[in-house]
This record gives sequence, structure tokens and C-alpha cells, in this order.
Amino acid sequence: MDIAEYPTPQTDSDWQILAFETRDLFSAGPIDEEPLFAGRQAQIVSLLDATLDRSRHAILFGERGVGKTSLADIFWKKYATTLKSIVAARVQADPSDGFDTLWTKVLEELQATAIAKGLSEKVRINADIFPTSVDNLRREFTKINADIIPIIIIDEFDKVDDEDAKNLTANLIKSLSDYGVNATILLVGVAEDVGDLLAAHKSITRNLTQIKLERMSAKELREVIELRLKRLPMTITDNASNAIVQISKGLPYYVLALGRHAFFHAASEHRLEVNEKDVDHAMEKVVNESEQSFYDEYRRATESNQSDAKFKQVLLACALARADDSGFFTPNSIVDPLGKILGKTIVHASFQRHLSEFISEHRGCVLMRRGRERNYRFRFTDPMMQPYVLIKGIRDGMYQVE
Repeated sequence: MDIAEYPTPQTDSDWQILAFETRDLFSAGPIDEEPLFAGRQAQIVSLLDATLDRSRHAILFGERGVGKTSLADIFWKKYATTLKSIVAARVQADPSDGFDTLWTKVLEELQATAIAKGLSEKVRINADIFPTSVDNLRREFTKINADIIPIIIIDEFDKVDDEDAKNLTANLIKSLSDYGVNATILLVGVAEDVGDLLAAHKSITRNLTQIKLERMSAKELREVIELRLKRLPMTITDNASNAIVQISKGLPYYVLALGRHAFFHAASEHRLEVNEKDVDHAMEKVVNESEQSFYDEYRRATESNQSDAKFKQVLLACALARADDSGFFTPNSIVDPLGKILGKTIVHASFQRHLSEFISEHRGCVLMRRGRERNYRFRFTDPMMQPYVLIKGIRDGMYQVE
């Protein structure tokens, strides 16, 4: 519903409906509605280029929480065509998958999607082929009509443990490329680089468009909010919007989670403007509803019998440190935020021990380290922990959003 058509809530029931509509709009699950998808235009173009080139496939990788699944679900919807029909099938890989189970899931999903779109006569594939070999799969895909654009999205490919499954999938990509088969495979997974996903299968990289999805810019994160405001008769103050963007640290998941609770809270109080108090409420809700693993990891990383150990403060400074697009920061970038948190001048020796412990098993490896001595860079092992640590710091009174 466009904002111009949205009636101003009058009754308690109207406000309740509005409150629940905000929760739906700010759902933290993968975005599959194209008008609500923000940013990533260059990556969308690269994925479409690979889709329309019979000799190419694609691999989409990056940190957890940067929106890989949403991009995989949405990019092909940007391609408006009257000459061809896109049939996109997405499956999730899991550690138990072998080549047979993984590609049987793909064929079944492709069949189901074609049926749902009324295109089963043009996608005449057999989901029960045996054996599930590279050659048999290639032959099945050649049966698909030329006016169909099939896209096979294998999400969470990093979870596949079976090396044979990885090897054979790599061989299938090469075979489809060599034969110019009209089907595009898109591998999606958590990884720092392509090597992490493909390991010994780097020989197929020449057939792959490689797309690393970095964290979103502040402008893109604001767009996430603005696109949803177009569907609501609500506004948000600049301070509240800036707080959500700053806390989210480039991860759209947190913009949606904080936005969901902040907008819901305002509507529940019969207000059309979201303010900083609503964001405060949202932070409390996000902390309380976060995965138990976040709480356990935070406690393990920061607990100490020494009252002056300052593990919470140093970890918060790490969450606030200026970082690159992949979330890596240097020890130098910790100095200023830690000084502000502690209210005194800080030198490197004040927190070197903490950094060493944060990368240890003893503290749950909450940070990871890359590079060589004197040029070390650090990052939260689970990027989703970074905003959690920041929110905890704000809630505990150690930091105030500027």
C-alpha cells in the first residue's frame, strides 16, 4: 500500500494492524520482494551478466549477515523480459549432503518451480535420474527449452563437507560451461575469499564470475529504512535513523532487526514518528531476543575475576574501531574509542594482552587475526557479534551513540 493510500490510524485496532505491518516490512529473513531491496546495483549487474552468458556461472561470497541470500533471491527479478522466462531454483546445502542428495534437491526444486510458474512443459527434466552423474545432469539441463533461463542457486555451499560433492559440482560447472548449456549455477557461501569455498577446485574459477559481498555503506543502510517508509504513514527522526545505521556496522540484518522493534514500539504507543527512545527499546529487545550463543560467547570473551581487567571495554572498543569493508581493523584504530570509553589516554600496551586473549580458545576466539607481526589486522570471527557487543556496551552505559 502506498503511503498516500494508507489511512491514518483511528482506533486501537487500526494502530495494532499498523504495528504488525511494520514487523512484516522489517522482517529479518531473506528479502524476496524486489521493491524492498536496497543497494548492490553493481553486484546485480554482474550476476545478470553471468546469467545471460552460457559459458559463465557465478560465486557469491562474503561475511555472515551481509545479505548474500537476499541478493541471490532478488537479482534475477531485476531482469524484465518478455522473450524468455526465468526459472530460479534455490536450495540450501547442509553438511550431510553428498553429490546425489544435493543435486536431487536441485532437480526437484527446479521441477516444482517450473510447475508453479506453469512452465512444466518447457522444463522437462527428470528428478529421479540414476546415477546422478555429471554427464547425466548436463543432459537433463539440455532438455530445457531455449526460451527458458534456468538459474540454480546453491545457498550455504560452505556447509558441504563431502569433498566428492564439491569436486563433482566443480566438474559439473566446467562441463556446463564447455558445452554452453543453457543453465546458470550460482554458489553462495560464507567465506573470506573464493579459495575458502572452492579449496582445491580453483581450476574452475575461470568459468566463474566472482562476487564478494562487502558490508553495506551508510547510504545503503539508510535506503533499507527509506524503502520501507514508502509503505508506511510513518517517519523517523534523523537521530534515530543515524543510531540504527551506526549500530548496525554495515550489516543489513541489524537494520531490519532494530527497525522492526523501533517502528513496532512507536506504533504500539500510537505514534507515527520513530524517535531515539524507540531505538533504545529496540536495542533492549534485540539483546534479549538474540541467540543464546551470542550471550554465551560474549560472557566467555569478557568475564574475569579481576575487576580492572577491562575485557568488556576493550571488546567494545574493537566493535567501535574504524574498519575496512570486510570488517578488519588495526590495533591503532582501537586507541581512540578505548580512550573515550575509559576517559583517559590509552597506549597500545594497555590492550595488547586483551587482543591476544580474544583470539585464543580460552576466550572463544571472539576475534580472528590476519597478517604478520606489526601489521596484524583483527575482525570479529562472527561478524554478527560486533553489533551485539556494541548494543551491550550502550545498554550497560559504557558508550553513547553520537
